[in-house]
Amino acid sequence: MRETLTTDRLVLRQPKLSDAPIMAKLLNEKEIVRMTASLPYPFLSLSAEFWVLRQQADWQRGISHDYIITDDGTNMIGVMGLFENKVGDKEIGYWIGKPYWGKGYITEAAKVLIAETFKAFPLPYVDAGYYADNPASGRVLEKLGFVSKNETSNLYSIGRGARAKGIELRLHRKTAMNMHEQGKEQKQVNS
Repeated sequence: MRETLTTDRLVLRQPKLSDAPIMAKLLNEKEIVRMTASLPYPFLSLSAEFWVLRQQADWQRGISHDYIITDDGTNMIGVMGLFENKVGDKEIGYWIGKPYWGKGYITEAAKVLIAETFKAFPLPYVDAGYYADNPASGRVLEKLGFVSKNETSNLYSIGRGARAKGIELRLHRKTAMNMHEQGKEQKQVNS
């Protein structure tokens, strides 16, 4: 996986310790952390520093590839990552700060991460999931071509302090590649 990914509006880059204060500020929203499995609430600066150090180590070990989503290379707006789930499959996960909701940033960041994932790994598919009470995330994943695995999960969320129903999805390589090509063609038509 490349260390930096770019789109028309975004730069996705590896986490740095200097990201910790803004990360802590963005994640000090219960509405955000309760939609993640592994983030606590409240999310303190120390939590952010630990998260960054862990992600840097996991990147070097090939366990996960998390990117800070920025709108200019410096202004952090969220996180998009690829990790190995409990059954050994690759899965994407993400969150975005509340001031940036509804602007299409997650869809845009996910498109470039998915394209990079299928370039870097000979995977037949990538998984994703969302909590049933977060339909906006489900709509994002459907736009990206993810389809239901006809499975639900009862996944623990540290931010909720409880288990909650999750919806499990999958994106097949062929679907992703077709959507990527269609996106490139559409971009050329609009140029």
